Amino acid sequence: MDWEFSAGQIIDGEFDLSLTDFTKKLYSRSVDLAVMSIDASVDSENMIDSDLDPLEDHRIQYFICYYNYILCLTTGKSRRQFKSHTKKLPISKGIKEKFLDNKNLAVLEEDSKETVLIFMAVLKSFVGEMMESGTSTNRLPQMLLMQQLNSFSSIIPSIMKNENARNMLIHIEFEKTFLNGRLSKIFK
Repeated sequence: MDWEFSAGQIIDGEFDLSLTDFTKKLYSRSVDLAVMSIDASVDSENMIDSDLDPLEDHRIQYFICYYNYILCLTTGKSRRQFKSHTKKLPISKGIKEKFLDNKNLAVLEEDSKETVLIFMAVLKSFVGEMMESGTSTNRLPQMLLMQQLNSFSSIIPSIMKNENARNMLIHIEFEKTFLNGRLSKIFK
């Protein structure tokens, strides 16, 4: 996936990219991948949002899995943790199989190296801005979660009311302490 800017440009402040902007761009880039993953028919049994048409729901299910995997790569969560989360998702069988397949995940990981660096830069920029504004490290996890949900509301407008969709996301989170947790990887 090619980007018109680099992670370094985001970190240096040459290019401003919010988490919402990143989420929108990642969604638009994943639409082609989602279309290629469609089997003979789109599964309408495991829909996230009944207000969506089945094809759009399929794209969103695919995007959530794709986003979750990119997030895991960005924050250092293991493929095993990603697969464990994905197995529990109430999504179409075809999408689930695709995101549980090690060969597919290896290809996605290889193709997403630049995207992961950009995601790291976006998170680093957001956390840096929060720290500079005096936000307590104790509040950062809650602020990251709210920002993540707000960014997804640009894709799934009903996400704040849709518990099923919210539970599908792997949350951007700190584990243990800020300096020793998974997100500390982006500050090294």
